Amino acid sequence: MNLKSLEIENFRNFEKVAVSLTNQNVIFGMNDVGKTNFMFALRFLLDKEVRKNGFRESDYYKNNTNEIIKITLEVDLSDRTHNDDSKHIIAKVGGARSSDELDKFYFQITGAYDQNEQIGIPKIYWGNKLEELVELNQNGIFSSLDNLFKIVYVDPTIDLEKTFSKNRNRLFDQTRLDEPDLAISNEIKELSSLLNNKISSMGIIQTFQTTITEEYKKLKNEKINIEMKSELSINGYFSNLIPYIKKDNDDNIYPTSGDGRKKILAYSLLNHLMQLQEGNKIIIYLIEEPENSLHRSMQIALSKQLFNAKVYSYFFLSTHSSELLYEMDNASLIRVFSKNSTNCESYIYRVDEEYKNIKKELNRSLAAALFADKVLLVEGPSERVLFEKILGEVYPTYELEGSFLLDVSGIKFKPYVKVLRGLNIFVIVKTDNDLKSKKDHPTKFDLIGIQRCLSLLENSDGELSLEPIEINYHIEGTKTYKKSFKQQMIKNKKKELYQQYETQICLLKNNNIFLSEIDLEHDLFEAIGETMITLLGSNPIKYLQEHKLLNMIELTNQLTKEDCISIFDHNLFKVLRKLVSDEIEVS
Repeated sequence: MNLKSLEIENFRNFEKVAVSLTNQNVIFGMNDVGKTNFMFALRFLLDKEVRKNGFRESDYYKNNTNEIIKITLEVDLSDRTHNDDSKHIIAKVGGARSSDELDKFYFQITGAYDQNEQIGIPKIYWGNKLEELVELNQNGIFSSLDNLFKIVYVDPTIDLEKTFSKNRNRLFDQTRLDEPDLAISNEIKELSSLLNNKISSMGIIQTFQTTITEEYKKLKNEKINIEMKSELSINGYFSNLIPYIKKDNDDNIYPTSGDGRKKILAYSLLNHLMQLQEGNKIIIYLIEEPENSLHRSMQIALSKQLFNAKVYSYFFLSTHSSELLYEMDNASLIRVFSKNSTNCESYIYRVDEEYKNIKKELNRSLAAALFADKVLLVEGPSERVLFEKILGEVYPTYELEGSFLLDVSGIKFKPYVKVLRGLNIFVIVKTDNDLKSKKDHPTKFDLIGIQRCLSLLENSDGELSLEPIEINYHIEGTKTYKKSFKQQMIKNKKKELYQQYETQICLLKNNNIFLSEIDLEHDLFEAIGETMITLLGSNPIKYLQEHKLLNMIELTNQLTKEDCISIFDHNLFKVLRKLVSDEIEVS
């Protein structure tokens, strides 16, 4: 079974949204935009304990009880010949599947508001034709749907003590004791009785029992005696069990203190309980903001478990943490945004084969950008350092207002652009006008800078190929050349190409893709050339390019606010104005 899509209509702050799903789903967005409500839609559909209360007026979009709430989950059963969960669904739904559309199946809950009862009555449907779903009978709060799924909701404040106490009888089911355990159990009962006799024989206990009995009889004359007993013998030894920590090579035991450790242990308990689950229900986890109280390293460890452990075959995770997304692959990224008119965008994220070996690095960079509204992609750390300095001086609140700078660590912009655009995040790109010589023909150059940018256009098929150019920088009649002469010829050719492809470059700008005429350092010199000479010497461009990051840090540490404003206002740095606003007044 594969989760396919979810559609929510007229529920809480969702008027009508539809998102694509996979079996691992990540829900993210700013605070108070509806992530919890998204989870609740699933709980209403699949969790009888939530469904039993019906829909309140406040569950209807803008309290409009004239419209019907409708929540529809589509699953894909195309793996039904070999997947146990798909077989399980087919066995349980019986005749609700018609002979065609066998790969699809829908589960739906509706809620029409009853004005007399002041409640929305849940009705449940299923079937493989959306227009012909079959209504399920409900016996109290139970329906046939509850034979299929078990929802495990994990809230941000999961409590170890409550989780352990609530499930103690399941964890230590005394009906499953084998013969050696039964023998030990009888010994414990004898020891418990002996313990109580010993406790009762203590003078301080006997005195207290006599005193409290007399005080009781003053209030109510009954023929009774108050006796003190250990809970161990009354409730059984399992009832007093609580988890402790015992370190390797240390005979002492320690309480499970610390919110982070308690939370990890609570997750461990849940995982174990789900594996003990009787029957063959399909378990779907709904995990809400688990990063609370977890150190960064614990979040990364949890990421590995969520995306790789078999117990989490199906889950929905809401989070603000980029660390929890380090291990993601084949996941549906679901972005919830806009307080006034809540929308959702989903993107099925799969790491391309060429990036598999750097998946964690790719995810680490990408995950941080997913929580922004606007993202500026730059080639490397030197661009990021410069732009952070400029924005820090000119528009220091840019991150608070939803803008983000992302260094893609090279020129592999495409995977980032695809995901961010797919989630309706505004993407801006700044890159150099690079040329690359061919391995077997060193005087022939591919236009990789322009080519790179054109491939990022939304309607590009990625197959557009520009013809290479010839730059013969050798001394006439020889195979030798001067390095400085070669560099000057390449620089001149870049300027020429920038003019030659003016139409395409205008198109790129209109699509928020900004190509330097030569490169970042030359753009910067156009904006504040005199300042750069004063700070870095007579050849500041060469100086910056020799040790790009270190020398850029040296420069930015010396830039004044006036310098930053000059760069920000310059036409070659319109990209920065795009990140914060098309029109901005700088004071």
